[in-house]
Amino acid sequence: MVELRSHKQQREQMVRSLRAEGKSWVEVAEALRQRFRVNARVALRYAHGWSQRQAADEWNKRWPDELKTFKMFSCWEMWPSRTGHAPTFDNFSKLAELYECAVSDLVADLPDFRHRDTARGAPTPARTVRKPSAELVASGDSAVLAAASGLGLPDNFVTLLLQYLGSLAPSDRDVLTTLRDRDRSFDELVQFLIGWARTMRRRGLLRSLNWAAATALIFQNIDQEEQERVAAVLSNPSRLDAATIEHMETVLVRSQRLDGTLGPLAALDTVLAQRTLARMLARGCPAALRPRMLSVVSKASRHAGILAFDLNDFASAQYYHEDARALAHEAGDVELGVFVLCSMSYVATWQRKPRMGIDHAVAAGEWAKRTESVRLQAYAADMAAHAYAADGQPELCLAALDAADAALTTTGGTQPDYIYFYDEGVHNQMRCSCYLELHEPQRAAVCAQQSLKLLDQSYTRNVAFVTMNLGIAHMQQTFSLRTRMFGVVALRLMQNSETSSVIMSLTCGDANF
Repeated sequence: MVELRSHKQQREQMVRSLRAEGKSWVEVAEALRQRFRVNARVALRYAHGWSQRQAADEWNKRWPDELKTFKMFSCWEMWPSRTGHAPTFDNFSKLAELYECAVSDLVADLPDFRHRDTARGAPTPARTVRKPSAELVASGDSAVLAAASGLGLPDNFVTLLLQYLGSLAPSDRDVLTTLRDRDRSFDELVQFLIGWARTMRRRGLLRSLNWAAATALIFQNIDQEEQERVAAVLSNPSRLDAATIEHMETVLVRSQRLDGTLGPLAALDTVLAQRTLARMLARGCPAALRPRMLSVVSKASRHAGILAFDLNDFASAQYYHEDARALAHEAGDVELGVFVLCSMSYVATWQRKPRMGIDHAVAAGEWAKRTESVRLQAYAADMAAHAYAADGQPELCLAALDAADAALTTTGGTQPDYIYFYDEGVHNQMRCSCYLELHEPQRAAVCAQQSLKLLDQSYTRNVAFVTMNLGIAHMQQTFSLRTRMFGVVALRLMQNSETSSVIMSLTCGDANF
């Protein structure tokens, strides 16, 4: 017999078999719920063979005045967890009509306390469940506590897990103090799980718990079909395929765009979760896909480094960037190695370490010559210009800016997806910054105005920086003009013998003038 490759195939076969036996939708759903451990609302949708999007389409055919999206179905199905949303009574009624069941069938998985009713005689034997301590109940996450109760996990493990999950909250304190330590804390958590699972002889549980914290955020915003594919790979990394890797790459690019639009906190948790997940999958993935998987880890590490830098956590930024560079080299991904070196140059220059920034930028430029990406070559040249300007080397800075110009006007070659943001608008932004460093405010203002015309307005951070630099350029021009005017007036006054002695006493008599 050929083994079914996915849960979806298993479900479809099970539904066909049960319906052929004359089972009702509710009976089929109950069998699916028991077999695949899903809640009642998911099971009833599975029974009809619908994805969340298909269920939404069926709803919209029946009630076109009350349109729903697959995301609404996802919220209903995640309820009663905190990430879900309870349907209204009217929506419960419509769901029951859609699935051809009773409203009570949609909540069959919720707690039943009828056994406590003494009027029913002896209570129905219930499954023994270990209750967590009052301290854990007071401070814990309901979903974690529910899982802990059902599995009989010890309180010390639950406490550790809750502490780790709590560190993922994007509060300022956690962001500034725990970014670099998250890898270590996660490894400690995994080692604890390994020891506990071995002691309790629950090896089947070990695999699931290893992925729990890393995948929670990944699953939150993808539809059911994607969840199933990722879950299948998590249960067996050797099944990793190009489609799953492509999905992870897409998430990282979206996170990069989210960072540019809403800032680092909006993207932080997703990037760190993707990084942890990718690291785990890289250990057991097929050899043919390992280089690409290492590149995914490298991209995630580089992005984590940029996010840490944006949050002024420079130690974590260096840690993640070094990790990204090593992984890019191990993967043999020259283009990615160039991109990471450019990021490292940018971070070093902003920290007022321009010589280090020059080292990274020059290395990036040399490696970029080995690629077909003219945009990467231009980006590396801009990073070098930025560092040269900060180091007070105007000739080398201007030469690097001209090299970036020449590369940007060159057509052809492939461009990696992660360099999507770099164009003439960003190049003019970099020129503006360089001219400000070189004390050429008039040229800086011209570049800033050109950048604002070319920049994608959704890149709110870039637009904000360019606008600020334009203001600085105008201020420098005004200050320079006033200085020149003061010099002319002072010269004319000095030519007047009656005022020269007063001016000399003012300028020389006060050491703080």
